[in-house]
Amino acid sequence: MLNGSFNSNLGLFNGKMGIALFFFFYAQSVHCDLYEEFAGELLDDICNNLSTHLPITFGDGLCGIGWGVEFMKRQGFIEGETDEILYEIDMRIMERDLRRISDISFETGLEGIVTYIQSRINSSRVIRNRQPYDCTYLMELETACQKADISYNLNQYDMDEVWNRVLRLFSSSFTQDEKDSWKKGLTIIGANYE
Repeated sequence: MLNGSFNSNLGLFNGKMGIALFFFFYAQSVHCDLYEEFAGELLDDICNNLSTHLPITFGDGLCGIGWGVEFMKRQGFIEGETDEILYEIDMRIMERDLRRISDISFETGLEGIVTYIQSRINSSRVIRNRQPYDCTYLMELETACQKADISYNLNQYDMDEVWNRVLRLFSSSFTQDEKDSWKKGLTIIGANYE
């Protein structure tokens, strides 16, 4: 727990967002409020230190952090309106010219952006007709996906599918030092969520 507090990376793959997810799942698994409180504190720290200067990547940037917030809401770990929490991330992402992205990868490129945007489009909202992205941006996104031969299929970006993909990436990338890390724990606990 101590290491999580001092990690300066806010991201999903190597930072506080991933650690917060681990502790939310762990708290649920062992029925211990202490771990849930710690996960909530990590999430507060992430939200308080978010900067639009972070990269917009999925692995360790704004897209992964935003997706993590949507996933936490869907799992019932947090409550509230994600549109308020993620507004600045959405605005920062729309500043990116999708027509000029050369990196199409999930971790650092276009596919990660698509993953986050799909999670936002499919998010439950108080005001159903309000979407965080304008039609022009979404058309440019679809065009960029077609150009890069990336699927724009909604099923591929379903929260469960993305979560399983994240867990597979974690389990395939353990270093010797990480064999007992939160990432390994998350692949075990997170794979069994209901």
